[in-house]
Amino acid sequence: MADPITLASLSLASSAAGGGLSAVGALGEGKSSKAMYGYQAQVARINADIDRQNSEWELTKGETESRQFGMKEGQQFAAIRSGQAASGLDVNSGSALDVQGSQRKVAQMDDATIRSNAAKTAYDYTVKATMDEDQAKLYTAAGDNAEKAGYLKAAGSILGSVSSVSSKWLQASQAGIFGGGSGTGPIKLFGPDQTVTGYA
Repeated sequence: MADPITLASLSLASSAAGGGLSAVGALGEGKSSKAMYGYQAQVARINADIDRQNSEWELTKGETESRQFGMKEGQQFAAIRSGQAASGLDVNSGSALDVQGSQRKVAQMDDATIRSNAAKTAYDYTVKATMDEDQAKLYTAAGDNAEKAGYLKAAGSILGSVSSVSSKWLQASQAGIFGGGSGTGPIKLFGPDQTVTGYA
């Protein structure tokens, strides 16, 4: 049968080692979670940058399309006036002038639609960029919280280990294993959790 002092010492050492390993594991888990959330936050920030670039691109595209449409509309307007003049109509009065005015109004509405569509798409990208930035902040906060939780869990493991070791030390001392205790003699039997179940 193993020496009671050796068994008690092993019990104390295993409790301390177990608490230490749990603490190290909790710290590693916290740091790993923070790194994962940090990566997700960086991806969200990159997405926000892309969204902002897309927003600017849509506005530029809308301006380009508007200018191209304006040139095309100018050509159509000139063709209408030329056609009217070639037909012998007075291009500055009557129905000829009304046709020109209608053409201008339709062209203005079409141009407004081009600009409005570009502005709406750009706005949608701007909103998405804001949402991605907010998501990045949430990920960063989650990472910080995960790291803090790891520290707290590690501290809890260490405190639990200290409590377990001190409790076992007290039991062994009272049993007289380390000498000078109030027990009746060396321990004869140990229970499954290394508590004293009998004496010699």
